[in-house]
Amino acid sequence: MYKIFGFRKDKALGRVTLVEFSTPVEREEKYAYLLGSFNAFNEGSFRMSKAGGRWKIETELPEGLWHYAFSVDGSYTTDPENPEKTTYKRRSYKFERTASVARITGDEEVFHVPSLLYLYTFSTRTHVLLRAKGGRMEGVALITNEKVPMQKKGSDGLFDYFEAVVPAEKRMEYSFEAQMKDGRIEYLGPFEAIPSEISAPSWVLESVFYQIMPDRFAIGLERKGLPAKGENFHGGDLRGIRDHLNHLLELGVNGLYLTPIFESKTYHGYDVEDYFHVARRLGGDEEFDALVRELKGMGIRLILDGVFHHTSFFHPYFQDLIRNGEKSKYREFYRIRGFPVVPREFLDVLSNPKLSWVEKYLRPKGMGRNYESFFSVWLMPRLNHDNPRVRGLIVETMKHWLERGADGWRLDVAHGVPPEVWNEVRRKMPAEAYLIGEVMDDARPWLFNAFHGVMNYRLYDAVLRFFVTEEIDAEEFLNELELLSAYYGPAEYLTYNFLDNHDTERFLDLVEGDRRKYLCALAFLMTYKGIPSIFYGDEIGLRGSVGDMSGGRTPMDWNQEGWSREILTVTGELINLRRTSRALQIGEFRPLKFSGKLLIYERIWTSERIMIAINLSNSTVEVVPPGGYGEHMKPKRIAPISFLILRRAASHTP
Repeated sequence: MYKIFGFRKDKALGRVTLVEFSTPVEREEKYAYLLGSFNAFNEGSFRMSKAGGRWKIETELPEGLWHYAFSVDGSYTTDPENPEKTTYKRRSYKFERTASVARITGDEEVFHVPSLLYLYTFSTRTHVLLRAKGGRMEGVALITNEKVPMQKKGSDGLFDYFEAVVPAEKRMEYSFEAQMKDGRIEYLGPFEAIPSEISAPSWVLESVFYQIMPDRFAIGLERKGLPAKGENFHGGDLRGIRDHLNHLLELGVNGLYLTPIFESKTYHGYDVEDYFHVARRLGGDEEFDALVRELKGMGIRLILDGVFHHTSFFHPYFQDLIRNGEKSKYREFYRIRGFPVVPREFLDVLSNPKLSWVEKYLRPKGMGRNYESFFSVWLMPRLNHDNPRVRGLIVETMKHWLERGADGWRLDVAHGVPPEVWNEVRRKMPAEAYLIGEVMDDARPWLFNAFHGVMNYRLYDAVLRFFVTEEIDAEEFLNELELLSAYYGPAEYLTYNFLDNHDTERFLDLVEGDRRKYLCALAFLMTYKGIPSIFYGDEIGLRGSVGDMSGGRTPMDWNQEGWSREILTVTGELINLRRTSRALQIGEFRPLKFSGKLLIYERIWTSERIMIAINLSNSTVEVVPPGGYGEHMKPKRIAPISFLILRRAASHTP
């Protein structure tokens, strides 16, 4: 069950709710977690404690419609005491299960409090938001020295959100006049406040990132005594990346995100054995230093992938725990359920010289073990984030590589680590270090205090449903965009946006090789709010496989005869447009027409305006640009499954 105990003002979210979730203890269970749309239904972050015959946890959540369940000893279960359940589906991380529903809200019909999400200034505009119970309000006006009608942004099944965007104000005195559907007039206010502003590294908003999985990109070093090609290794390394940096320059990107580069047993590197040294198979620390020097000379920023939800089974700390059991000084470093940590037969398999690595990896899967791990993968034991020493390791590691030349971090399985851990970590990081968390669903509990931005899986989910499966139309797509804006506020400009990455299929595969659909989606990505990114190979039309979250990890093809020149050219043009347009980087998003399969919107910053029209239908459509585009104002015909971009450059720079 869930119980609401009260509310607390929050400088970012406006108000948060103190909620207790609990479920009866059924047997001699060893551990339990709260799962939900707030942590992408992942274990690790919301750990429950046993009290009075129940598993319980008290936590703070933003008001809203949340979906949740419990994991007890690794078994998924809905809330047996809550009759409201529904099928919860997210295409973005391939989740579809029955989940319980929590409606977390206060009694007010209309709500506003000056805070980052309800009153903020970004760039040259101030945004004022108001929330109402769904279907209760006909319309509302913002009253300052004039009455400004507020536009309905979106609805989420519980609330309707309204917004007014006005010229930037240093301090505002204002109130609201709401017309309720039952005929009442409600007044809210007056308020007097300074609009909030979000802090971020100065360089991020001008960035376009390129993501590389080093093993799959390019081979630059001779291989001696390193993992053989095969066993999923393809042999890429940091020298190979250095050898192809001109490709990145020609493409126009100015940010590089590398998946894990530290010592590990796997090609992907998400099982870290040593946080303070680059894997020998990738060239070691010397190659990293050389790469940093070259990147800095080219003006390309670098972010690394931090894996702090778990370590490798073969990390020295976990090996000490296996050897010394309860006497190990790392006993409290991991989530251990009992001793011995693993049975003798488990270790015998791993030490058998006659077995290949693949056999060693597969055979222990069914053997019992006394520790928690990432998705029950024995190779990845879960860290105990309640331990200050674990938090210290995270901070020490991140600072070490920032001092060595990295510019930021992408934090893996961030939704599987308690938010308060990331809050503490961020306070100890340099202001210019860009921090993004892998949060695969609603990221409100993680943004603002923990990260500058997140990997924008909520946007990715909407993109899949509109551009790929076409299960929503343009109006519904716009509702998703505007909800995301209401949920994230100015932090939406700092999210890491993508069409694919190392944990997804390639977008071109999802649209069955239709280059037109891919380029339409890419045009949207490059012209929408947030930091756009390209997954290596997308720019040449690289294909992968469908049906697996790792289906996109195809080795890069350096034979240019197989490249799609059309995709490469258009990608470069869109990146150049993005990097030269302040309207696309920090400008206001203004929807003009979202209907059927047609998207038309503007991005506006001072006198610079860019109009984007995307026609996903199979028919030619005619678009009449709004005033201000000079000779481009004549009607434009847009072919089926194509896009049009018109630009009016800024006449001055304020």
